[in-house]
Amino acid sequence: MNEARAISRVVDWIRSQDIDYPTEGLEADRFEVGWAVYAPVEIDDSDPMAFLDMPVGRSVFLIGDSGRIEEVSSSVPPQQAYGQFIEVELRSGGGCGGSDESEFMAEFERLVNQAASEGAPVISGFSIVDAPTDNAETAAEASRLIDPIVQQLAQLGPAGWDRFSAEFAYTVSAEIAQLHFRVQGRSGLVPVPNPLGELVRRQREVAARMPAGPWWRLLLTVTNRGETTVNYDYGDQPFPDDQLMLPEHYRNDLAQYPRTRVPVWLAGYVAGPGAQGRDPGQAAVAAVADRGAVAADAVPPLPEVWARWAVLSAIEAGLRAESGPHIFPGHAWYEDGQRNGSVLFLLPGERAVLSGGRWNSALLEAAYNRGARLPDLYTGAPAWVTDSVLNTRNRNGLLTFCWWWADGRWHRGTTDTLGELDVSLPHVWTLDATLQAMVSRTGPRTARECGALLSAAISHRATAGQVAALFADRPDADVHTAVNQLDLAGLLTG
Repeated sequence: MNEARAISRVVDWIRSQDIDYPTEGLEADRFEVGWAVYAPVEIDDSDPMAFLDMPVGRSVFLIGDSGRIEEVSSSVPPQQAYGQFIEVELRSGGGCGGSDESEFMAEFERLVNQAASEGAPVISGFSIVDAPTDNAETAAEASRLIDPIVQQLAQLGPAGWDRFSAEFAYTVSAEIAQLHFRVQGRSGLVPVPNPLGELVRRQREVAARMPAGPWWRLLLTVTNRGETTVNYDYGDQPFPDDQLMLPEHYRNDLAQYPRTRVPVWLAGYVAGPGAQGRDPGQAAVAAVADRGAVAADAVPPLPEVWARWAVLSAIEAGLRAESGPHIFPGHAWYEDGQRNGSVLFLLPGERAVLSGGRWNSALLEAAYNRGARLPDLYTGAPAWVTDSVLNTRNRNGLLTFCWWWADGRWHRGTTDTLGELDVSLPHVWTLDATLQAMVSRTGPRTARECGALLSAAISHRATAGQVAALFADRPDADVHTAVNQLDLAGLLTG
């Protein structure tokens, strides 16, 4: 179905339903299985308060390639509305080339008449099994409840505001509301009165009846032209620190509104240190009882990993990068900017602990949402593998690997966690990988200098001059901090 046909069918449907909605000048946007048809918004720019009289939940008509039409509200996030529409289309066969409703009913009537002519009992009635639920009605009600919230928020702003953003983080036992108005390029925070918070709470209670359950955060962005964006945040990404509540509030919410799946990061946060914590007392008891450590040689020996990590850290420090590998006294740190990372702690007596986490770990997904056990990271670990030398992910139940270096080789618990290390470590797996990573940051003309520094660092004989040579074409580089990284790593001479 093309755009013109979609608009024409929607116009006919609006008229047949006697809906008070414009039928001229409609526009359409394509989505996976059909079109979203709507009337463009027109606002009187000369009246700055015209927005207050404008309904937020305007109608949008979704028409599938099957011909099915559904009226939804613009206050429902588009992807949510599309997703629910697509689900019905697929269930009815409309999204995969099935016959339309009229063809189905004609065939149904033919079969009934045939049965009657043959003397068979004629159906006097029938029931629809697995009929669509009232999801659409619930979504529409939740959408309608956005209107008064936006209207009241708009009246809290200063004269001449351009736009506002409102963020509500709610559970059944705690609430956080943040409202910012923007006026002529400047932004200011405005308090949200309690009665308005009650409207938000009511909206969340209605939204809780939808398949996705209650939102964790409601995000509103509104311009003075009435352009409104509504987003429900279900925790696909971690919440901002200033909108993250204490774990007990999420536990309370999950008790009242059980969910089939909880985002792994939130499940770990709720589980807290009890899931993967290992204080000295626990470590000592476990070290006596556990004898099942697995020797693992897939990771290069500790001296090689440390030297490669250090030269990469020197380059990142010289380029003033915040993420990537860095060296600190006694340990190496790495975060890739995509929520994967690790730390490597050195201990006296040629010992070390390497631990960290992969953001989308299948191990944690299985543990928190499919009833599997948490990965066994510590079985056989010595008593010196404690919280103080573990990546802080273990405080929030998000540690996905823990390896320790003892007696000249790496060891791990009984769960095979090699696959967790790939994206969680810098490019230290081979000399070539480290060299390529160095050159990618300093430029192809520094390949020889990168190779010289890497070799010298492995021999603990790197010099400040070798570090400076990497940045000969970068006068803005912080060479002194780069050199300091190798000094902290104990690889510098002279």
